[in-house]
Amino acid sequence: MGLNVKNISYRYGKREIVNDVSFSVGEDEIITLFGPSGVGKTTILKMIVGMLTPQTGTIEFTGESTPENTLLVFQDYLLFPHMTVAENIAFGLKMRHVARTEVTQRVQEMVAEFQLGGLEKQYPAQLSGGQQQRVALARAIILRPKLLLLDEPFSSLDSNLRQQMYEYLRRLQAHYHFGVIMVSHDQQETFLLSTRVVVLANQRVQQVASPQELYAHPANRTVADFLGSFNYLTGEANGESFEVAGYQLSVANPDQLQGPATLLVPFLTPAALTTHGGLRATVRQVHWQPAGPTVIFDVAGQELKLRQTSFLRPLEVGEQVRLTLPAGGQLLPCQ
Repeated sequence: MGLNVKNISYRYGKREIVNDVSFSVGEDEIITLFGPSGVGKTTILKMIVGMLTPQTGTIEFTGESTPENTLLVFQDYLLFPHMTVAENIAFGLKMRHVARTEVTQRVQEMVAEFQLGGLEKQYPAQLSGGQQQRVALARAIILRPKLLLLDEPFSSLDSNLRQQMYEYLRRLQAHYHFGVIMVSHDQQETFLLSTRVVVLANQRVQQVASPQELYAHPANRTVADFLGSFNYLTGEANGESFEVAGYQLSVANPDQLQGPATLLVPFLTPAALTTHGGLRATVRQVHWQPAGPTVIFDVAGQELKLRQTSFLRPLEVGEQVRLTLPAGGQLLPCQ
């Protein structure tokens, strides 16, 4: 049960919005369309629900998923301002001519599920942003979708409300068993919620991977740049060995790069200080953070930023040190 998107494209006039995009979603998966503004994320959702027609490619619903049980919740919720909370939640059922007694029962279930008790007779203008978001989700979930599309659903909420809504979404999905395709440009939200991530840039899919795989092995420099959590150390590749500033490191080199290459070093790399050997570096800046200091090193004129809790002593600006990096780092061609 789910959805297969195959090679879809869309243009507005001469402007390319989506180019040859493919991905799939299964039951109980949360797939996030992740990328900067203007890469066609919302356009893809609109094509899935039939608001737009792909100019090339196909969208195939599988198993119990159908266009009729696929629902889209927009970023601004689109609640009916003249209807109460209960009326908003019940709207879809009434449009489907569901019996009044069943409508009442299912609205009560949603009110309890979303902790909206006491607000049934309130109007959207009387609600907080978080309450409006819950009403919008309740209005969708009451229709028992098999596929739920969310267009940046939490972007207008503060961090505490976001965390609450993440928990709501997880609990709802576990209880009602539906797939989710969510649009986001928030990295923390994407990594926290997603089963898999579809990274979009330049109107194309750059990579489809789990959050862990995405962070450990970005497919290319475009993905790494967008994630924004990597250093790029230029050196020389020779088989499974990489040399930078006289320091040799074992690396993964699936593309068999030879000669000048770039080593991806995540900010969270567990580097350690050593008294001999290691990568020569000079401490340029130290920034304190609650989760541990961020240290910026100079490595033969290249910047290396590490968020570290593994250093056993404070580092001082101007101090010269040697660092060991873990083996297996990913190489990319030089740009």
